[in-house]
Amino acid sequence: MRSYSLKMFIKYLSKNRLYAFVTLTGFSVSLMFVLLLSVYIRQELSVDQFHKNKDRIYRLVRDNGATFGPLIGPLIKSQYPEVETYTRLYSNNWNAVFKEKQQERVNFLMADSSFFTMFSFGLIEGDRESVLATKNSVVLSSTFAKKIFGNENPVGKTCTINKISFTISGVFADMPGNTHIQKCDGILNFNVLADLWNYKELLTTNNNSSFGLYFLVHNGTDLPSKAPKILEQFKKDYWLYSNGFAKTLGFESLTEVYFSREGGPAIRQNSKTTVFIFGAIALAILIVAIVNYINLTVTQSWFRTKETAVRKMMGCSKNALLWQYITDSVVLSIASGVAALLFAFMAEPFFNTQMNCQLNLDKQFSISFLSAILGITVATGFISGIVPAIVVNSFKPVNIVKGSFSRTGKNYYSRILIAVQYCISIILLVSTWTIVRQSEYMQNHNPGFNKENLYWMENTIAANQKDAFRNTLKTIPGVMEVSYCMGSPIDGGNNQSFNYKGKPVSFQEFVVDSLFLNMMEMKVTPTTAARSKQGVWINKTAVNLLELGDNPVSFRYYEHDVPVLGIIDDFNFRSLHTKIGPIIVRQMGKDDYPWSIMVKLGGTNQISTVRKILKEQADFTGGVPMESEFVDEVLNRQYLTEVKQARLIGAFTLLSIIISSMGIFAMALYFIQKKVKEIGIRKINGARVIQVMVMLNKEFLNWVVIAFVVACPVAGILMHKWIQHFAYHVDLAWWIFLSAGLLAISLALLTISWQSWRAATRNPVDALRYE
Repeated sequence: MRSYSLKMFIKYLSKNRLYAFVTLTGFSVSLMFVLLLSVYIRQELSVDQFHKNKDRIYRLVRDNGATFGPLIGPLIKSQYPEVETYTRLYSNNWNAVFKEKQQERVNFLMADSSFFTMFSFGLIEGDRESVLATKNSVVLSSTFAKKIFGNENPVGKTCTINKISFTISGVFADMPGNTHIQKCDGILNFNVLADLWNYKELLTTNNNSSFGLYFLVHNGTDLPSKAPKILEQFKKDYWLYSNGFAKTLGFESLTEVYFSREGGPAIRQNSKTTVFIFGAIALAILIVAIVNYINLTVTQSWFRTKETAVRKMMGCSKNALLWQYITDSVVLSIASGVAALLFAFMAEPFFNTQMNCQLNLDKQFSISFLSAILGITVATGFISGIVPAIVVNSFKPVNIVKGSFSRTGKNYYSRILIAVQYCISIILLVSTWTIVRQSEYMQNHNPGFNKENLYWMENTIAANQKDAFRNTLKTIPGVMEVSYCMGSPIDGGNNQSFNYKGKPVSFQEFVVDSLFLNMMEMKVTPTTAARSKQGVWINKTAVNLLELGDNPVSFRYYEHDVPVLGIIDDFNFRSLHTKIGPIIVRQMGKDDYPWSIMVKLGGTNQISTVRKILKEQADFTGGVPMESEFVDEVLNRQYLTEVKQARLIGAFTLLSIIISSMGIFAMALYFIQKKVKEIGIRKINGARVIQVMVMLNKEFLNWVVIAFVVACPVAGILMHKWIQHFAYHVDLAWWIFLSAGLLAISLALLTISWQSWRAATRNPVDALRYE
């Protein structure tokens, strides 16, 4: 007799279509999520690994930031021979004029000429050594170059930014998804920033310390060990340190930047904790799927006992039967793995949207990765098959054929596996509920000003045209008020650092017109200080920091005493990840150039009003591009990551619950089949239907309760750690844990009760005849 018969297994599946469908679907969908998460985690952990010089590149960091003055790079290079070169990084948006006076809003990365020799970004056109050599050279991304010039080679052509002419010297491949540097439309030489800002002193002092700084060191050198020496020097002659605004200094390797606690300009980052959480979820889903697969397979093995008995009596060896069961399980597992791959490609767009990433699955499958997938599926099939194979192989064929075989045994391992499944499900339920509550809290939190019916516009109006443009907009029906500002709650204002009573303090400054505070509906408490053009408003956090008391009149701001006109109730000018800091609101002068325009809207058709506003802006400026958006949409986007993660984890939770229900359904079916005779005897002796149902349900609900007891502290620890990333957050309410437990118990009870009711209402005579 052949040792393995695939035809026999296929015939068995065709007779048990429900089992085949449930097993294949549950396991393949689970593997799909595990696959997507595995690729995501692998991609996140491989950020910046592709750079040839990755082991020789370091970013300079300090406490509470990674920004420095423009002279720091040249200074360190001149004094430390370990440094081969450096680059400063910054990002800025400008309007650029291309051929035929085509105006485009362009996101530029500012970098030194060494950028393409330090980093291994693809360069399609141009030479790495010289593509940024001149101050007025610009390198465009391949996507943006194609947008402007089509298939025409743009090298040698010109464009104009802020009335300065630039020559296109090259084209680079779009920034890949596995780098911490943000995507951009073009790269400009850092040294031209002074001209674009019309700030000639920018490159001759360190007054503006807003720039990222990276160093490429020579092979075999140790620049990080020089950090203490550089720090001592900075404490003497760099204002950021000598005035106490920064206290630490260090060098961070390139591959550490993406998960660094310190932010910086022109970069994107992620939390390693978040990546680990998704790794844990992937592992949890895999465990749930394997447990469910084992339970389903073990359950079905009891219905194959006669087949096993017949094969044994026909001379089939124990090893052959063992091989049959294991191979059956491996084949089913591999089929699920193939289906999981297909499902993964179908779900990739949704996953990319929710996780804000680009998995590019078709480019991820290396031999090692496919081998890992195959290894997991084969191992799962082996584990799932060997347990029922050993159990069924222990049966005596004569007893099975005679009908004297009895399905006995406590099978605690199956109940433990059910408890593991529900433990994971409850943890995911608590996590999902907490993340959703935090997301809703952030989106609905009162920021301290009225964010509704506000429209923000980037200012493209000259300083001497402010009043004319305001009057033009106010002629539009639905426009209630128009205000100009330099800094607002959606951009965080401008940092001002100064010494106050011998201590360093750091404020965010907002320069606004006379309409701003009222239009934003900020609560202001006036002081007794005399009205003055030099007067300012500060928030309550600033009052406490400066120790000004209940009725502040003035304080020392840089070298001058400035009157305090009023105290503003604290408002959020950054996301809820960060605590509210001190602010100072200064009055805008006639010649100040505002960054933003705030428009208060009324009426019911605000979309139509916005269209008219944009048309007036285009007519007023001659079509100069600008950015604009509703303020509430800008603020909600700060929490888009959490919102998307909540949706994705919610999908994982739903999957886990469905799989767990499948598992308990299968085990209940098996358990009730074993209890048929007992149920019949109990009913003959007068047991009622409800009593029989309680007896059957109790066996499983006890293990779900145990799962709840184990899951609660685990979920509490995980969510407590996650929620600490937010300065303002919801509490871990007790009712979340209770609700998750009750939901799990209810679903288990619902799943079991259907089968237990059928068994309890069966005619006991039929049940005993069946036995």
